[in-house]
Amino acid sequence: MKIAVCVKQVPDSETRINLAAPTAELDSSGFTRILNPYDAYAVEEAVKIKEAGSDVEITAITIGPDTVKETLKKDCLAVGCDKALVITDPALDHADAAAIATVLSAALKKEPYDLVLCGFKAIDDDNGQVPILIAEKLGMAHVSTITSLELGEGTLTAHREIEGGKEIVQASMPAVLTCQKGLNEPRLPSLPNIMKAGMKPMETVTCADLGVEVPANLVQIKQYSPPPARGECKLIDAEDPAAAARELARLLNEEAKVI
Repeated sequence: MKIAVCVKQVPDSETRINLAAPTAELDSSGFTRILNPYDAYAVEEAVKIKEAGSDVEITAITIGPDTVKETLKKDCLAVGCDKALVITDPALDHADAAAIATVLSAALKKEPYDLVLCGFKAIDDDNGQVPILIAEKLGMAHVSTITSLELGEGTLTAHREIEGGKEIVQASMPAVLTCQKGLNEPRLPSLPNIMKAGMKPMETVTCADLGVEVPANLVQIKQYSPPPARGECKLIDAEDPAAAARELARLLNEEAKVI
């Protein structure tokens, strides 16, 4: 069995964004970057399948500059992935979901993967469209936000949480699955395994190597702007709770104009 895990390097959620005024592009030079947390569940699930005793090969695939290689090494290869593929192309620096899916699909067509695992969304753009677009482009079955997975002979059974209950989906392979919290508990890489990961194969390619021309973006971000400044807090000073409530209602109605 061949499994591809599509991952993304994203800014750490604790990274401070300095945005004093509206701008067309964020200054990301000081960002601390990590593996997208939801992708860690996809990596762990692939490794668990491999450890179950099957003849499994796991390829971690990502798009980004050379700086993504350290994340692939530490968070993918060091925890059990067998090899990695990095797609590096300046044309993809500001690519939208459709363009990213087009390029990843071209990479996935190079080998007959039985499963494609992804995090259900990335924490930077909060988009969640790339895996679904990949499934459509490759003509594969797709199950999103899974919390449990069992594999059979050419089939799979996935559980996913829905409002008020749980949905159980059966599908044939190959398939694209997106993973979320609750599916497993991602392991941490050990120092010896991080060192051994440097000996695992990591290939770097461009869009031209994949035989694909990056399409024009369907979505363009025109401006980032800081949230409006908070207004002053007005304290209602009243001994009588009923009088305080009446004053609050008056302020909400006449000044805030929210009721």
